[in-house]
Order: sequence, then structure tokens, then C-alpha cells
Amino acid sequence: MKKMNGEKLPKVSIIILNYNEPELTVRCLERVLKIEYPYFEIILVDNGSRENISDFIKDKSVKIINNATNLGYAEGNNVGYRKANGDLILFLNNDVIVKKDFLKPLVAVLMSNEKIGAVQPKILMLPKKDTIDSVGSYFLTSGFLYHFGHNKKDQEKYQNQAEIFTMKGACMLFKKSVLEKTGVFDKDYFAYYEETDLCQRTWIAGYKILYIPTSTIYHKGGQTSNKLPSDFVQFHSYKNRIFTHCKNLEIKTLIKVLPSHLALCTFASIMYCVTGKFSLAYCIQRSIFWNLFNLKTILKRRHEIKNLRKVEDNDYLPNVTKKVRASYYYHLFTTALSGYQD
Repeated sequence: MKKMNGEKLPKVSIIILNYNEPELTVRCLERVLKIEYPYFEIILVDNGSRENISDFIKDKSVKIINNATNLGYAEGNNVGYRKANGDLILFLNNDVIVKKDFLKPLVAVLMSNEKIGAVQPKILMLPKKDTIDSVGSYFLTSGFLYHFGHNKKDQEKYQNQAEIFTMKGACMLFKKSVLEKTGVFDKDYFAYYEETDLCQRTWIAGYKILYIPTSTIYHKGGQTSNKLPSDFVQFHSYKNRIFTHCKNLEIKTLIKVLPSHLALCTFASIMYCVTGKFSLAYCIQRSIFWNLFNLKTILKRRHEIKNLRKVEDNDYLPNVTKKVRASYYYHLFTTALSGYQD
């Protein structure tokens, strides 16, 4: 904490990951360096890019960490976290443009209550700045996520602060003291659903996660996933979601959620077969078998979650669960190939 004008301000460590996108990262940094918050550090982690990111960064205040290889979103951010000196940790994608006043309201709400563990801003799309990218996502009893407001025009109903099940990884602000209890990202994920796993562990540890509409950023989105093979995206998305349920949900909840989730996964696989996308169908089945073959790892993680757990599923899940019509799943499956993964 730093005392400024008689007020104690927490230091914010802003962690940004780069992988072969120097121009995008430079544009992001230019805006971050101009934010109206007086006490922060920037940690830029390069995930084994072809070009040396240091050649593109002029500001010497930016701490640069060069990984020898691409460690993925999860472990790449973990590397940055281990070098962070802040009281608060902001995970920020390099394809976002922040408003200069976005950080203050996030910090204010996060520090207002010891039970608030993390917050996310309103995330609007680029270039469609009047369209919602994320105002938080909610749990569904089928084990999928409900992305409230995604791809909808920004309007009055998105102006209310709310508890959310999971934040979007493009911009997440955590208390470091909370991350010291929950751990950071699970490196077994590499990419996709890792932020949801971390958010769920935050809830399990007895903390709340809030969406803060008074803070706004803009997100281009898909800058990495659009360059990845669809097979890779589908496998990791389905594999990690099943993995998260198996390790984080209590047995009584898992018994209710997992059968319907696997049934919907199988239905998605059949849909891909019918449409001739056999490799994508195979990826879903491979994701299920990955979890079967890694039961030992799942049991180990479940033990870790048991030691972390401060609340039961019924203490928090009902507050961050939504009910949807069957048509939502059709929309979810048909948009999967567009690069929007949960």
C-alpha cells in the first residue's frame, strides 16, 4: 500500500501476455501507460515469440520477461504473477484498449469489502463499441456457461453491478491475498476455460466475484484463437470444461451436472459428424477420454480443492446460475466455430 494525499492506495501489477503480436501489444501498452491510477507496474510476458518484443517497447518502466517457448495463456500469466509486487493483480489481454479511468472504479469496489475477491469491467467489442463482449458469465446446470449479454447492444440492463460466476480472461482484477490462497492458473489447461477454473476456486474459497459497469474497456477478441486450428480449440475447450467440473464440484453437484454435460458433449459430437466435420467430433470424444485417462490427476486436484473449500456449492452456485431455453444450446454449438469459446 502507498499513501497518497492521505489515502492508502494498493499497488496494481498489470500482467500482459504477448505471442507474435508486437503491434497489438504496443497499442495496448500505449493506453495502459496513460491510465489515471498513480500506483501500478506493468509486467509484459513474451511467450517465445519469433521477434524480440523488447525491440518494440520504448518505455523502460515496463518489466519484460522472455519465455523460451510458448507456455500458453495459463502458465504464461503464472510466470508474470511470480514476478508481481502488487497488492492487486490485473490480468489483461494484449488485444484490449483501456479507457484511462477504467482502473479506479475496479480498485474501489474490490477494496470496499474483504469478501470481494475479484472484479471485471464492462467489456465492449472492437470495432463495434456499442456491443457487449462480456459483462460476466453464469453457470448452467448442464455444465456450460451462459454469456450474459454477449453480442447484444449495450443498454440499461447491463448497467447494474452484479455477482457473476466467472469473468472473461481479457481483463480480471484479483486481490493478491486471494490468489495466494487459491493458486493462480492451472498449467494443465494451456488455453481455454482456465479463467473459469480460477474464478470457481475463488468462490469455493469463500470470496465473491463482481461485474462493475462503471469501468469500461474495449476488446478486439479472437486475435490468438482465430489463428489456431479448430481441432486444437475444440479439444482444449471441451477437455478443460469437463476437467474443471470433475475437480471443483462437490460429489452431490457433480452427479447432477456431469451426466447431462457429457450427453450434450456427445450430441455436439454427433452434430459435427452429421455435418461432415469428423475431426471436430473426434476432438470432443478425445476430450472425454483425456479425463478418463487422467483420473489420478483429477483425484489429486479434488483433494486440493477440498483443502481450499470454505463454502459448499449450494452456498454460492444458486446465486450465479441461470436458466435458459433449449435454443440457447443450439446457439452455443453453432457459434463455437466462430472462435468464441467458454
